[in-house]
Amino acid sequence: MNVFTANIRHQPWVWQVTSLCFVLGLLVTVSLQTVSSIRQSGAGTGRVGGPPLAMSSLSETVRKREKEISDLREKQTQLENTMAHGNDRLKTLNDELQKTKMLAGLTAVTGPGIILTLNDSARRPPSNRAFEQERYNIHDYDLQTVVNELGASGAEALSINGQRFISRTSIRCVGPTILVNAVPMTPPYHVQAIGDPITLAGALNLPGGYLDNLRQTDPGMFRLEKRALLSIPDYTGSTEVRYMRPADTEGSSRRRRR
Repeated sequence: MNVFTANIRHQPWVWQVTSLCFVLGLLVTVSLQTVSSIRQSGAGTGRVGGPPLAMSSLSETVRKREKEISDLREKQTQLENTMAHGNDRLKTLNDELQKTKMLAGLTAVTGPGIILTLNDSARRPPSNRAFEQERYNIHDYDLQTVVNELGASGAEALSINGQRFISRTSIRCVGPTILVNAVPMTPPYHVQAIGDPITLAGALNLPGGYLDNLRQTDPGMFRLEKRALLSIPDYTGSTEVRYMRPADTEGSSRRRRR
């Protein structure tokens, strides 16, 4: 017997909740499409001399839409929990669903961790040579190096300036800005990571590691803080899957046995 249809005849409210979940899903999809179109229209304008008012307006619109997406997903989670109430099998499935959403970055989370603030140096480079000047600025590959190091050290959730970092997150430089999840950012960059604070801080402070190299350039380019409690927001970008499909493990096993 299908656990999702068990006792439904005696619980007509389940269909109402299911309908609400469906409507919320549609609203989330529309909001995601709006945010995506805004980001695409504004992502290419990150050049020196671009209209700052237009960029500010786009950023504010994106923030509002992201808040709407976050609120809708939270309501959807509440409805999922309501549907699972009173049914042990549905509750078990829902617990696994909520855990999966948390691991996927679709849920706002809290916990201990660190905050690493990165900023361009206030010092003047010793020469006008390009490679010297680059050392005194924070680049996209700096942020990528930091999140890679933190991820390898057991960070369970990451964000950069309020943007949740997940497997689909891109970090790239466009003009004077860095795009994270297609959202333009300028320094300072606040990298938050939830995990064991001592382990995460120790990984960044390894001899010859990232922060060690920054100290040799300018110790003022970073600030590392351990926190007993951090809050990291949920991912508000698109979760659409167009090409990926579950692997046919049974068929693959039969082919291997032949």
